[in-house]
Amino acid sequence: MTKTTEWLDQARHPSESERFALPSAVYFLLKFRADLAEFSCKTLTDRIALYLWWESVARTDYPDFDWKPRSQDLAYVEQLDNATLISDHPRSIAYWLKSTAPSILDGKHLTATLLEPADIDGPSGFDLPAFLSVIVEDRTDLKQVFDLTTVAGRLGCVSWWQERGQVEYPRIAWSPAEIFHSLLETHESSNTDEVPCPRLLHLIRNERADLRQAYDLETFGGRIAFLGWWREHRKDQHPSIRWILSGVPESLFELEDSDNTTEIPLPRFLILMCRDRADLRQAFDLTTLTGRLAALTWWDSDGQFAYPVIQWSTNTLLPTLLASESAPGTPTSVVPQFLESIRQDRADLTAAFDSSTEAGATALVSWWKDHGRNEYPTLGSISIAIVGANSEGSGNQYVMSIERAWRARPFGVNIVGFPQGVLGLGEDARMASKALGLSEIPCALINAPMAGPAKLDTSVDHLLSVNLKYGLSVFCLPPPEMLRLSLEGGRNLIEADTYKIGAWPWELPQWPSAFGQLHRLVDEIWAQSRFVQSAFARQGDTAVHHVPMAVNIPAPVNPDRSRFGLPSNEFLFYLMFDGNSWLTRKNPIAGIHAFQKAFGTQTSGVSLIVKAMNVRDSDPTWRAVCELAAQDSRIRIVSERLSRQDTVDFMAACDAYISLHRSEGFGRVIAEAMLLGQPVVVTNFSGNVDFCDEQTSFLVDGDLVPLRAGDYLFYEGQYWCDPDVSTAAEQIRTVFEDKDRRKRVAKAGQARIVRDYSIEAVARAYADRLAEIKAGVVSP
Repeated sequence: MTKTTEWLDQARHPSESERFALPSAVYFLLKFRADLAEFSCKTLTDRIALYLWWESVARTDYPDFDWKPRSQDLAYVEQLDNATLISDHPRSIAYWLKSTAPSILDGKHLTATLLEPADIDGPSGFDLPAFLSVIVEDRTDLKQVFDLTTVAGRLGCVSWWQERGQVEYPRIAWSPAEIFHSLLETHESSNTDEVPCPRLLHLIRNERADLRQAYDLETFGGRIAFLGWWREHRKDQHPSIRWILSGVPESLFELEDSDNTTEIPLPRFLILMCRDRADLRQAFDLTTLTGRLAALTWWDSDGQFAYPVIQWSTNTLLPTLLASESAPGTPTSVVPQFLESIRQDRADLTAAFDSSTEAGATALVSWWKDHGRNEYPTLGSISIAIVGANSEGSGNQYVMSIERAWRARPFGVNIVGFPQGVLGLGEDARMASKALGLSEIPCALINAPMAGPAKLDTSVDHLLSVNLKYGLSVFCLPPPEMLRLSLEGGRNLIEADTYKIGAWPWELPQWPSAFGQLHRLVDEIWAQSRFVQSAFARQGDTAVHHVPMAVNIPAPVNPDRSRFGLPSNEFLFYLMFDGNSWLTRKNPIAGIHAFQKAFGTQTSGVSLIVKAMNVRDSDPTWRAVCELAAQDSRIRIVSERLSRQDTVDFMAACDAYISLHRSEGFGRVIAEAMLLGQPVVVTNFSGNVDFCDEQTSFLVDGDLVPLRAGDYLFYEGQYWCDPDVSTAAEQIRTVFEDKDRRKRVAKAGQARIVRDYSIEAVARAYADRLAEIKAGVVSP
């Protein structure tokens, strides 16, 4: 007798007449599996949930059995409206969301209903989509930690969704940006001094007793302090919210004089702060010079750290103070007014120095030099020199200036970075030295004393130095490496008495809060593109200048394709990237997909070369690149490390460059390909748009999208461009097919790079800016 398992398929539990009666196989699992113990076969709700569990989760675990719903089961589901289905069968909905496999619920168009606001009590104006409420209600672990009637619970739930939920429940696509848009709007106020604080932050504060007690948002100081708290704790406590204050009203930095003391103006924000806080009102009498100087000293020592959202340094006050005395460098026959005010403000100085006499004035100036500058550190950089008798031949004349110790060093530039590294940062340092050399400005190259790339390039060894030799220092390091330098052995380079310039590459549109006061490590910043200048300029109190990077390559020597294993008779597109950069940013997958979309599998005479270096087999993007190349014979990979000359020869052996980057601080490889006279297909976003336009390149637009955890360092609050693959494919096809346009655009691109980024052009820019610094022009 043949044995059969048909009985396992029979829907008998609790009886065949019941809707969604359990097959015997599922009934056995119900009794056998501990994770199903909470289900009962006697309730329709549980039986439907068990079917959705089977459909979404268990079917793949038991491949020899299939639970097929009967016609009466399907009819019952069909007659349910979505609202009833969601309210009466939330566990079934939760299981349905766990899978993208075909389902009996697919015809219900549930997604639209589940994306509507959940009907639950909670903070006004902070609506969660219904599907999140369904999921939380279904899961004990989530229900215990997320009270959806509170702001904190809702924010925690949103964070969970971003980090894990959208992976665990792939059927629905939802971004919290949809609800945060209105919650994070800041409304214009007639009060020009009001610092914006979005409604969501008000909700967070109002729900917490500690924040309500600590920060009175009706006061200027309370609001500024609360925004400082947000800046410090947002990442840890509310990672799903990417809002950060981009800047404070310019009116807060305007200088205001006192009715009684016009010599030392104060920024408006400091006056408002001293009015708001009882302790500051008591400590600083702003109607007196001493009180104003004490307030400025407090800001330097404590205030700027207590209120980090206000980026202002007392150093910015000194040029204004000098300008109010006399024209810079112009001798005056009277003691500078600020010093006379200090004298009048202090009984000891009034008794010791009679400034109406030549001897008394001279003694007062000497006191300032020997003691006053130390007693008043805010004004300590002001130097007063006695330059001889006035035009009438009687009395001394005085000249004020702002002293910097770096001027005692020889004029020239120390370049700190990785000048011997075979990577973009190394090329930045070497190009800077060449541009300075062309302008006959002395320079020394200093290897940053911390872990870095291998020292393989010997072309600038004659310029290497261990010590700082000159009065100016240019740091060719990105901001995170600059911070590393201060922690890993290079602090002496930062604290040395040189005029410090941060030539900091950066690839994203915002200055991360994790960088803190990093910009204050330098006197000014050189941004390699307008894109980077915009990001850095938001810091407010550190001058940012657009100083382009030099683009120069050795002439190709032997661009023979056979050297690199490349096909000899095909049109070659190429991608090129360094694995030390984030491949999520370089986005090579998009380049490959665009190439494949441009040319069907039957297209011949064209190939794509992927040139990579420093790639790691563990990188998922690199693994995906390798898998795509393995499936397409037209895609070839060149991953060995090449010398600088060989790299240029490789580039010259190809025909057109593709860079579908998501963001670039500058785009050196793009510029180098253009300098070679090659057409480039590039993303129309970030640093490269300074030299890539419709006349010089084949542009690819795309959507601006927020970064997510894992995309890049310091991803919070950042966005970049996701280039459109279809548009890229069209541009690639145009490059291949339209020879005349290809040549015309490539020629224009080459001319643009020669005009604006040649060693000669950048040398002029360097020389002009350094001459301004030497002459004392330190503001943008």
